[in-house]
Amino acid sequence: MPKQVESILFRGITFRRYPDATGRAERAYFTPGGTDRGNGVRRLHEEIWMAHNGAEIPSGHHIHHRDGNPLNNKPGNLACLSADEHASHHAGERRGSCTPEAFENLNRIRPLASDWHRSEAGRAWHVEHAQRLWESRTPVAYTCEQCGSGYQSKSRHGGERFCSNACKSAWRRTSGLDDESRNCQRCKAEFHTNKYKKTRFCGKSCSRLDSIARRRAGLESDRS
Repeated sequence: MPKQVESILFRGITFRRYPDATGRAERAYFTPGGTDRGNGVRRLHEEIWMAHNGAEIPSGHHIHHRDGNPLNNKPGNLACLSADEHASHHAGERRGSCTPEAFENLNRIRPLASDWHRSEAGRAWHVEHAQRLWESRTPVAYTCEQCGSGYQSKSRHGGERFCSNACKSAWRRTSGLDDESRNCQRCKAEFHTNKYKKTRFCGKSCSRLDSIARRRAGLESDRS
């Protein structure tokens, strides 16, 4: 688990960066806590760009650091680029660091490497390599954001927040993250419920009245 931590407070929200983390994103960017992420808060440089421009980041766009320094989050250093523009920009930076001979060699061997990775031998190597990496990892201690219990995980995605899928689902239900608006099929009133539930009525009263109406309709159908 990263030991170093840097914190910045922006608009009442704490953003943290871990300089000694194994993942680049954790090292390079100031990120909000799990609860704030669940409420839609983005990384610090993205929040600064939105606050400075008074607009949301368009879909399919990224906020780019013009000078290549992810710690320079001054508004003038932030640019909104499409995903393709952003990828091309960084690809150009990587190409610029190669000599012409090295770049030509990369172009020559790239198709050969691609063919090998897709081959049976290449796929077998990747499976074995991934297994060796997983087995060599030391479990890291975390605290579940839902139940507060401690647990260990070998994952290194940087999003280890819950000790189980049950706690993750419980957190989503409590936070209302998956709630949606529906209209009661009995009284037509609007109500809110989890989008994965099959709830059709706003409450027990309407559900009971619907059951009574259906039973009466069934009896009348039998009589006729």
